[in-house]
Amino acid sequence: MFMILRKRKRNHINRLADAMFFWTSVLVSANACLTIVFQFAGILIKPWAGIAGVFVCTAISWTMFVLHRRYVLDHSKTHHVSAFLGLSLLLFFCLYNPLQVSQIWTLLLLYQIFLSFFFNRILLLIWGATSSVIYVFFHVLGQREMVDLLFSATLLAGSAIGSWVSLFTLQKLLNESGKSFEERKRENAISLLNTLVPIVERKTQRSSKEIEQMSRLMRRMVREFPLEQVYDWEIKLLSLLHYVSRIKWPDYVFESGEKLTAYEHRIIQEHCYIGREVFGDDQSFARVVQALQDHHERYDGKGYPNEHKGEEIPLLAQILGIIECYLAMTTPRPYRETATVEDAFQEIWMMAGRGFDERVVRAFAQAVQLHSPTKVSNAPTKVR
Repeated sequence: MFMILRKRKRNHINRLADAMFFWTSVLVSANACLTIVFQFAGILIKPWAGIAGVFVCTAISWTMFVLHRRYVLDHSKTHHVSAFLGLSLLLFFCLYNPLQVSQIWTLLLLYQIFLSFFFNRILLLIWGATSSVIYVFFHVLGQREMVDLLFSATLLAGSAIGSWVSLFTLQKLLNESGKSFEERKRENAISLLNTLVPIVERKTQRSSKEIEQMSRLMRRMVREFPLEQVYDWEIKLLSLLHYVSRIKWPDYVFESGEKLTAYEHRIIQEHCYIGREVFGDDQSFARVVQALQDHHERYDGKGYPNEHKGEEIPLLAQILGIIECYLAMTTPRPYRETATVEDAFQEIWMMAGRGFDERVVRAFAQAVQLHSPTKVSNAPTKVR
């Protein structure tokens, strides 16, 4: 089956191609109507055969538009099909030319400019060159006067240059607009989460300074992995999202002085999914969402929520997990005593290869300025 019904969700190229056929049909229809009006008013006298030809062009234009809008070829390069059909329609107008318009071939020059709006260099190169060859063969070579020949050639060159300038300019504007949009999304996300920080701080009785402390440790650890491109905004957002995720926990969890029950542990685990609940499937935040979801996974596969293991756990998730573990042990908790920096490091060091990747543990040692359990006596009282 060569043609299928167009899906409702159309991309930029489909919409632009539809617009090309639609407005071409509108202009041809308007020309047909004006020709009839002028003919009866005696303003413009044309043979009736030519007027009938205009209506033939109108019918063909609307037929092309309806077919293009309703169907799409079952092929990955549908934009080339659209370009071919558009060029074929213009070539038909130029060759048929029922009203014998002398400058009708200039339509091919406008066609190249229009192609630049597809933001596709290959498309512009192929079909722009094709329309140029047709223009030269049917129009430029037919000029008898040298002045007309040079003028037509100049128009062709101007059209080609203008189309490429338009393409690069539009691509630059589009890229800048895209970057600006992504930056605004990140700023809005961080701003939204920041509004929740005071609420979480009052609810949990845990200082929001933990956010900055976690961010500093993450930056230090990321430096130990130069091949991993982790952006500063991702670190900031992940630290903030991790802190705010506690808003899902019931109040009694923070008020109870007893060790958490199995049921309470299951409730606590739900904070891993807050990133997906907030950002959904937005690919801009995909790494942050995945890191938060997997930061309780263990290297040996005994973690939660999905029991991932080894390389299945993203590096950013392991970094967040080891820092959370460190801060949890060195921060007062209602169900256990606070561990010293030395004891916390000792325990994390013993989890290398089981709870965390050994590389991540070594990076953590560098981040807190400790290199082995034998040197913990020189550990700073707090991370600066």
